[in-house]
Amino acid sequence: MSLRSSSTPASASQAPPPPPPPSAAARLTNRRLISLIGHDAPKFMQGIITNNVRSDSTSGFYAAFLTAQGKVLHDSFIYPTSGSSWHKQQATNSEEPGYLVEVDADQAEILLKHLKRHKLRSKFKLRLVEEGELNVWSMWKDERWTAHGQPQTTSNNDGTITLTDCRAPGMGQRLVLADSEVEHALEDAEQAPLSAYTIRRYLRGVAEGQKEMPRDESLPMNCNIDIMGGIDFKKGCYVGQELTIRTHHTGVVRRRILPITLFDQSADAPEKLEYNPSSGIDSSTLGGIDIRRDDKRKRSTGKFLAGIGNIGLGMCRLEQMTDLKVSSEPSTYKPEDRFLVQNGDEKELGLKAFVPDWLRGSIREPKIQKRVE
Repeated sequence: MSLRSSSTPASASQAPPPPPPPSAAARLTNRRLISLIGHDAPKFMQGIITNNVRSDSTSGFYAAFLTAQGKVLHDSFIYPTSGSSWHKQQATNSEEPGYLVEVDADQAEILLKHLKRHKLRSKFKLRLVEEGELNVWSMWKDERWTAHGQPQTTSNNDGTITLTDCRAPGMGQRLVLADSEVEHALEDAEQAPLSAYTIRRYLRGVAEGQKEMPRDESLPMNCNIDIMGGIDFKKGCYVGQELTIRTHHTGVVRRRILPITLFDQSADAPEKLEYNPSSGIDSSTLGGIDIRRDDKRKRSTGKFLAGIGNIGLGMCRLEQMTDLKVSSEPSTYKPEDRFLVQNGDEKELGLKAFVPDWLRGSIREPKIQKRVE
């Protein structure tokens, strides 16, 4: 069966993209793949990413590459390729382990240099997969709920490479496909533009890529990589581990990425996070702008990261913009507090942050230390 396409990419028109279909598949044209094949690949990967690599496992997973200081370099999906049709074509010996590393398309060359710098004498083949050779797809069905942060299964029964995207509930499946595999793997799924996938991410509070996780600026916990199942806090040494472990056990994470909505400043703040293509709001130019408290002092409380229409993502100070309590210090947040951003025309827009249930349930309450007399 052939794919049915009902939408055109957002770039084809100035009009806001339509809401995402409840079931569809989108080709992620903003992502690229790097291939590692060889006996030393599992050991090499184990020492350079935040999640645990098991050489005998065919389960894909979410992870991050960090600087030596523990700041986020790249967020990534790691796909074991053993048993797939693609691996059999690429490997000299089909018994050799192999991985595909998914990363931002415009960061692929940079990550490749990073891997080469750490490779040294490790025995494996490393290359950037050519554009069009393999493509990354996201497929979701009827808003089906999927647990986040759980082990993700890679199914190679039919030779394809796929995993469950467990970063947040309902993110669906991720598939790595050659053009010849698309029709069979996606069956009669409706084909949606990249914007549909992006809107679904924003509504769930899931950040992805350099634009939304600025390089060298944030700890993985600020980007919710810990809650999205991207860090194994029990694994051995890897680049950036020391600060990551110390922050997890003893630190306080005061800033996290949250979904936000924009609205007319003269109106009441919305009670529900919803994408509204007819809102007349364009958030595409607001990246990097400070979020400020709507009062006389207009102090900064966070930063707007990226958006489509009236929704997006912001790096928010939790105890200033939400009812979450993450430290033993008194919270300054009140339900009636209002926040804003200012666009390039110096027009102020109201802004409200939301805490998704999956994230709220995973943020630890501060421990109150009792004084010993």
